[in-house]
Amino acid sequence: MTHPSIFETVIRPQRRSRKKTGESLWLMSYADLTTNLMALFVLMLSMSQVSAQKFDAVSQVVTRQRTDSLDELKKQIDKQIVEQKLTASVSTELGMSGLMVEFLGGVLFEQGSDRLSAFSANEAMPILQILQRTDRKYMLSFEGHTDDVGKDETNWALSSARGVALLNKMRELQVAQDRMSIAGFGSTRPKNSVEGKSGVELEKARASNRRVVIRVYQ
Repeated sequence: MTHPSIFETVIRPQRRSRKKTGESLWLMSYADLTTNLMALFVLMLSMSQVSAQKFDAVSQVVTRQRTDSLDELKKQIDKQIVEQKLTASVSTELGMSGLMVEFLGGVLFEQGSDRLSAFSANEAMPILQILQRTDRKYMLSFEGHTDDVGKDETNWALSSARGVALLNKMRELQVAQDRMSIAGFGSTRPKNSVEGKSGVELEKARASNRRVVIRVYQ
């Protein structure tokens, strides 16, 4: 029988030991990699949650500042509406798109006219002056609306001309041109539908559709 040499006796166990050690090393590396990946995903998730919270907080502050400012503007205009006894013909509404100030027909313009009335130069002027003092960050849009009586071409022209008339008045009050815009909608956006109505109800609906809207937005 051939006995292993001293060299074989010493070397062979070492080789077997190295093989076992190599197998355990890749398992340890795989476990470390998995742990690191899990830690990375947890870190990314926590960072995204913090960023979302911070974003929401900043967004709320900005929205609150804008709303508060427009809310104060609304209060000033509402006060003038009451003082000038215009509650039946002028109204305000604050929404996500900004502040809307609505003048029903006859407050700013005589029926069928695109020239500002004498009435607007007195009772409505304080409201225009309040709008004139708004911060430059706010834009002003002047919208004209008519009823459905008459030709469409005439109504489109009249509603646009009224927007221009208001824009020119605000220019006289030193409002920068780049802050203003106009829109004429004719009878295409009625406040109240006239379909199926007649007599007094029809006249009321048409009267509410004849209006001018000033929008304040950012």
